[in-house]
Amino acid sequence: VALRWIIEEGATPIVKSFNSERMKQNLQIFDWELSESDSEKIKEIAQHRGFKGERFVSEFGPFKTLEDLWE
Repeated sequence: VALRWIIEEGATPIVKSFNSERMKQNLQIFDWELSESDSEKIKEIAQHRGFKGERFVSEFGPFKTLEDLWE
């Protein structure tokens, strides 16, 4: 579900499994979609980013604030 949500949000998941069975399971995210209510429930979960992205924010660049970067 988490991998499918990442795809539907337009991001690219980074998976680290070398287990062939798990890799096959990870590819099964493309033949279904989350329901609208499931997506809304997931969006209510508080998010914490391991990397905030400060180095990509600049008054001279395309991202002036962290909010701009993550939108």
